[in-house]
Formats: sequence, structure tokens, C-alpha cells
Amino acid sequence: MTTSPFWDKVLEPNEKLLWTGRPKPRLHWRNWRLYGTAPMAALGLMGAAGVILATRGMAGDVWLLVIPAVLVLIPVRATWQQLNAYAATRYALTDKRTLFFSVADGQTRIKAHPHTALCPAITRQTVPPSVVFLHYKTDKTEQFGFDYVESGEALLGQLERIAS
Repeated sequence: MTTSPFWDKVLEPNEKLLWTGRPKPRLHWRNWRLYGTAPMAALGLMGAAGVILATRGMAGDVWLLVIPAVLVLIPVRATWQQLNAYAATRYALTDKRTLFFSVADGQTRIKAHPHTALCPAITRQTVPPSVVFLHYKTDKTEQFGFDYVESGEALLGQLERIAS
């Protein structure tokens, strides 16, 4: 893989870029952790309020619809922030390190993890798939990797080559 001037600054001498990607989550029921259960709960509350209004409600009971509408705003804001964070994220795998990039506000932050933190790769069934392959033992064991990557098969192939 040929590198651009950007990669020439990021990569260490004799380090080879093996794979790059970025998260591209889609609106899908398998990505419920990203979107949360609160919107569904709020829709259920709105539906219940609508049924109550239709069967027993009075003209002044329309306020029952306001509470669920406000409840929807809380998870929508959190989901919006998470989607913006994913939009600013880039991933890279080299023959020596795993790199996470955050590109926001005109600056790029890089977080590197050595291959000593690699563990057997696990594919999470999100859309597109997420690949968990980094492992740190702290107070609680933490496993993470690249979320919502479209070229997961190519990533898995590179991870297998590194592990062997």
C-alpha cells in the first residue's frame, strides 16, 4: 500500500500500512446499542397517551403527548453526539500498531496501541460488522476494536497475518 505525505508523518520508520477504514454505522435494529432503547420507550409512551386521549381523553389532556416528546430529545442528543464522534473517527492497522484517529476542529489526534494488546478477533454482528481485537487487563477486562467497518473481511485477514 503506497502512502501519502500524511502517512509519512504518522508512520514510524520501516512501518507498513496494512489497512485503513472508518466507522459507517447504519440505521438497523442490530445497532440498537448505538441508538438506544429510549426512543422506542418514548414512542410507546406516545402511543399509550394517544390511546388514552382517543378513548377517555378530554380536550385539555393533549399535554400527555408533550412528556414523551421531551423524553425522545434526551437519547436523540446522545445518539447525535455519538454519530458525530464516529464521523470524525478513522482507523488504521500497520504491521506494528493499531491506530485510532479523531479528526475534528482542524486537528487530528492519534491513539496508538501496540500489537502486544492483540487478542483473537471477534466479529460483532452490527451493520456493518464491528471487529473486537484489542485487550487490556485492568481492574475490569476491556476489549475493543474497530466499530462498524465495511471492509471487515479484509481487516480480519490482516489480523490473522499479524497473529501468525
